[in-house]
Parts: sequence; structure tokens; C-alpha cells
Amino acid sequence: MKPAPGTWLWLLRNEMRLSWRGASGSHLKVLSAFGALLWLLMHWGAWTALPAMRGLIDGMRAAPMVPGALFWMLASLMLSQAILHSVNAFVTRGDLDLLLSSPMPQRDIFLVRALSIALSAALLPGFALLPLAHVGPLRGYPGFIAIYPVLAAAALGCAAAGLAIMMALVRLLGARRARTAGQVIGACSGAAFFLAFQLPRALTEAQKASLVLWLKNGAFSGGALGPASPLWWPVRAMYGEPLPLLAVAAAGAGLFWLAVNIAYRSFVSGTQESVSGGTTAAAAAGAGGPVFRPGLSRVLLLKEWRLILRDMQVISQSLLQLLYLAPMIFMGFKSGPGNFMLVPGLVAAAGMLTGSLAWITVNAEDAPELISSSPVPLPRVLWLKAAAAVLPVLCLLLPLAAWWARRGPAAAATLLFCGAGAMLSAALIQAWSPRRARRGDLKNRLKAGGPAGFIELFSTLSWTIMAALIPGKPAWTPLAAMAIATALLSAWGAGSAAREETWGGAVRQGPGGHLPA
Repeated sequence: MKPAPGTWLWLLRNEMRLSWRGASGSHLKVLSAFGALLWLLMHWGAWTALPAMRGLIDGMRAAPMVPGALFWMLASLMLSQAILHSVNAFVTRGDLDLLLSSPMPQRDIFLVRALSIALSAALLPGFALLPLAHVGPLRGYPGFIAIYPVLAAAALGCAAAGLAIMMALVRLLGARRARTAGQVIGACSGAAFFLAFQLPRALTEAQKASLVLWLKNGAFSGGALGPASPLWWPVRAMYGEPLPLLAVAAAGAGLFWLAVNIAYRSFVSGTQESVSGGTTAAAAAGAGGPVFRPGLSRVLLLKEWRLILRDMQVISQSLLQLLYLAPMIFMGFKSGPGNFMLVPGLVAAAGMLTGSLAWITVNAEDAPELISSSPVPLPRVLWLKAAAAVLPVLCLLLPLAAWWARRGPAAAATLLFCGAGAMLSAALIQAWSPRRARRGDLKNRLKAGGPAGFIELFSTLSWTIMAALIPGKPAWTPLAAMAIATALLSAWGAGSAAREETWGGAVRQGPGGHLPA
């Protein structure tokens, strides 16, 4: 039964639909079916495991540092989603003026939109935690039903923080820059715990010993990280303890109500002009006229890099991949080539980042017809577009490979061979299977890119497996090479129609018009 039009339930349903409209059609049905099956398996796993884990669960209740750290990791992911959904709901969509001109109370519109942000942020943590809330009371843990109010309070608190950050960015930077800054902050907050776990690797042995000693002292009863610390109240609330549960619920609801009211008052007092105002025209390019320089390769490479650098939205959407690549490179300089998982991880991260950049240079080309009708052979243009995606990432790996050259030449050679292969394969797959798209669609490129996205993932995975096999099981590397060749041949064959549609008659031009094979 659908809610009546004009009610807050009807508006909330519409807000949720808009928040998740990227997942639609057959993809949504398949994901829903798979998610439902996985959720049932998680319930069965909780039913089976809880009685056998009584000692461990009671121990974590007495010393809640580990489950508390896991909770705050989930909270950082919820905050990341809340920031991204806040920016999308109040800045990107640009429909707030239209809603506020409707007969619905304006405060209710803000309340419903903020509730949709909280629900969106709580979806994945709820998927992970709610099986414990359902099974726990039946297996001797009646307090686990409190996971529901704790999860709701955490979602409301993260939504409040997301709203506050969004409004502060709008006031400080304006709507256009706030959208980009919000996406960057959301990506960084989502990766905060991953980066935090990498910090101990950068410490000396003496610093590590001091950190361990500080944690031990803080974990005692009277310490800042002891069981009675307010930091762990959310975990104690999940066990059903009344005072922590009441405090967490009150804090989440109170922060949410305060943030909604502040956002509403800020909007009606004039912030709507900065939120809903149109984009300003670009600034004049300087007093002098345009400067033309010779050299086709140089001009095309600089053109592609300039288009990427001037689009902060694209940079923010690629930032998360760079955040995972940069710490691994730092670990390589710190620990050397001895870590057997480091080279495969670097290959995977480099391949995925290159695939995103190649998608921008090839699929987000503003004027493919102009390029295909130019006097320059199309294969050369596409090779340069692929090079524009490969070279920046390769420049990140080259210093590490040079640093390893004397300490572990085999690891350095593996990194260069597999890393360059993964990057070049990802760029070629995108060049061979072009699909016209907007730069803003980068975050949905794997889903909207047709078979090319999945072929690229398969190719990157194959190069990653090869990087893992070369040091220990080189006899198995021909299988990985066959998988890579299959991916490249599939991309070339599956992309024929896409090449014809995107590049038009240039595909059929004689020897100079064939795409690189």
C-alpha cells in the first residue's frame, strides 16, 4: 500500500528512491535477491555461532575496546555516506526551492530529507548488525534488541554531522565548491580507519612500544580507554545497559533535531541563494591571448591532464582510489619488498586508478566527432588518451621500483611488469569499448559502462594474481597470462559496436583509421 501523496511518508519514500536511483532496473532486482539470500545466511550464522561464542562476547563486554573500535569504524563509514548524501540532497539535486514552494510545511521538508540521509547512511551497517538483534534475544542475549535504537541514534548523529558539515561548506565556499569539498571530505572520512591502521607501520620500534604501553595503560579500569569510558557507551548500549542506551539515544536524537533546525533557519535566512543559485561563469583566462605550442603528443597529453585537473568533482571521485594507493607506496619505501602482499596490492590499486582515468579521457570526451574528423590518425589519438591515463599512475610507481632495484630486484621487476601491464590493459579496454558519458558519472562507470567495466575488473584481477604468482608459483603464471589475453580479446570483440557508435566514420577509414589492436 503506497502512502497518500503529500504526506511525509510519501515524501520520505520519494527521497529514498532519489537517493538510490543509481541502482535500478535488473541490477536492483539481482542485488536485492542476492542481498536477501546473504541476509538469511547471516541470520543462520548468528544462530549457530552465538551459543559457542558466549565466553568471547562476555569478554568483549568486560573489555569493550575492540568492539568499540569496530563501532567507530562503522560510524566513520556512516558519516562518509551522510556527508555525500547531504551534499547530493541539498546542493547537487537543486530541487529544494521547488519543494519549499509546495503546500507542505517547510520544516517537515527539511526533516524528511534529513531522515532520508540517516536511513541511507544506516543501510549497510544495519545489514551487518541487525541479524544479531533478531537472533540474540532467542539465543540468550536479550539486550541485543537494543542494537535497533543504537543504530538509529548513530545514523541520526551522523546525519546531523553531515548536515552541519554541508552547511558550513556552503557558507564558506559557496554551493559549487561545497559540492566538491563535501565529496572529498566524504571520501577521506570513509578511508580514515584504513589510513589510521597504516600509521603504526610508519613508526619506529621505540614509538610502537610507547604506543602499546599507552594503550595498555588507557585500557585499565580508570584509564581513558577503560570499560567505563564514554567512548564505549555505544557498545555497552548494544548489550542493553540502560544508562548508556538512554545517553546514546538522547545524544543521537538531540543532535539530529538541532542540526535540522539550524539547517532550516540558515536556509530561510538567506543560505538558499548560495545553495540553489546557478553556477557562475568561468573566470576570464588572463590578459594575454591563447598560446599555441607545437607537438601533437605534448598538446594532447597536456589537454587531457588539464581537463582532469580543472574538474574537482572528477578528482574527488578518484581520490578514494589514490588514498588506498598512496599508503601502500609509503609502506613499500618503509618496509622494503619483503611484504609478499604489497606488490599485488599495488598492482590492483594502480590498475583501478588507471581505469578510472582512462574512462575520463576516452568516454568523457566532449567532442568525439570533432576528433574523429580531424587530420590526425585516430589510433594515435587513442594511444595518447591511453598514455594520459597511464603515465601519472606510472610516475607514482617508478620511484618505488627504483628504490627496490638494489634491495629486491625481482620484486621491482614484478612491480613494473605487472603494474604497467595492468595499467595499459585497463586503458586499452576503455579505448576499445568507448561509451559516451558525462564526467560526473565516473562513480557509476562499472555499472553504466556495459561489458567493458567487468572485463576491466577481470583483467586487473588477473594481473594482480600474476603478481602474486611470480615470486612463489611461477609455473602457474601462464594461466594468468591466458586470462589477461582473454580479457583483451573480449574487450576488442565486444567493443566493435561501441567504437562504431562513438567514433563514427573514423572507424572505417583505411589504414590510418583503425583503432589500436
